Amino acid sequence: MNRSTLSNPTFTTSSMDAYGNETVSLTTAPPVVTWSRAERQFQVVCLAIIMIIGITGNGLVILSVIMSRRLRTVTNVYVVNLALTDLLTVLNIPWSVVALLSTNRTGWPLAERLCVHAAGTSIVCVNSSIYTMVMIAISRLIMVTSKRNYRNAWTLKRSWVIAAVIFIWSISVFVSLLPVLFDVGKLGFDTRYGSCTWDSSHPNSPTYSTILAVLWFPVSFSVIIVCYLLVFRHIRNHTKMMKSDLTLRNTTDNKLAHRLNKTQIQVTKNLFCVVIVYVICLTPFGVCLMLDSDGSIKATPYAAMILILNSCLNPLIYAAKHPNFKSVFKSILKCDLNGIPDRACCLGNTTNRSN
Repeated sequence: MNRSTLSNPTFTTSSMDAYGNETVSLTTAPPVVTWSRAERQFQVVCLAIIMIIGITGNGLVILSVIMSRRLRTVTNVYVVNLALTDLLTVLNIPWSVVALLSTNRTGWPLAERLCVHAAGTSIVCVNSSIYTMVMIAISRLIMVTSKRNYRNAWTLKRSWVIAAVIFIWSISVFVSLLPVLFDVGKLGFDTRYGSCTWDSSHPNSPTYSTILAVLWFPVSFSVIIVCYLLVFRHIRNHTKMMKSDLTLRNTTDNKLAHRLNKTQIQVTKNLFCVVIVYVICLTPFGVCLMLDSDGSIKATPYAAMILILNSCLNPLIYAAKHPNFKSVFKSILKCDLNGIPDRACCLGNTTNRSN
């Protein structure tokens, strides 16, 4: 059973000509995409699976940092912020399911404010994820390349990290409010896709899509790419220097410095994997935003699903590549509190496992 194809909605625009007379014109809104029942059911099943894995995985990340003091590093503040963003993203999925299952294609079946809230939350979460990636890249660059002791690097100062997190959420909320503040679109039910995003029938909707595409791609990704290129160039040069000075590496101080640097390199590689996966998941959706062909219109919901998929992939990366997270994950899933390395005092007094 296919959804019936509706006539394209129209909106009016008015302007003044050279003689001061008002002219009114009718513009046809973008075409409505029709979906078969099987397509909608497939999307709902995929979103349900993503939601279950995302809630479990991101919940484990946040719970692990709460339960293990070993994971309470300043770098992991960004990891927790990313997990919180991903958790909010998957908790927002039920509204997408309601929109997909609705037979009322001309509008949102529930209260309009719920759809507006769902749309705003989605945009805030995507922006927060991207800007968290940017801050991770910047912090990695300064931490790895800093000539000072890594514990005194400015990126590790708690006040700087708190300020960065506040900035991330503030700019994300501001971007989501652009349609309200500057009339560059309208958040709510989109009749084109039958989803709670921004209304594509609004005359200024293409402007908002362009703004998001620019903020999400050229600006943010340029910073990320430059930072990691500089990081890996520094790692390469440092490795060459260490190999050419074998005698110095035998001293206690230089062994310690080498071990600390090696740890930072491994952490950087793990976080770089997170960034790469995010870029892969975000790129299809960003390309669809910049295009307006029939193919891109049809592909957009699936591209959005790939973007949401990223919200449940990060915990899997931590579990596979981060030994401390992996150890805490296993202990929590086995309900073995004694197995948590350096567990929090609130969980009871046990011998700390600091190794």
